[in-house]
Amino acid sequence: MSTLESAIVMSAVMLVLAGLIIMPAKLCADTIDDGRYAINDILRDRDDVMSSESLNTFLTGISENYRIIYETIRGEVTDEEA
Repeated sequence: MSTLESAIVMSAVMLVLAGLIIMPAKLCADTIDDGRYAINDILRDRDDVMSSESLNTFLTGISENYRIIYETIRGEVTDEEA
């Protein structure tokens, strides 16, 4: 294999590795931004007291989001170890 071919292959490998690092980080950052917008919307739209039903729905949504993110990360880590 020539030096040029080696350089091209190494560049491709580095790009793939960078993509594997950047894409999940961007996804997490987007999720955090979406959560901030949702919290601001809820706080802006509420009266002096949030109803127990609204609070329960809000906390259930947050719990589900963290569960989905945690299971996705755990699945990726266990796939890499296997």
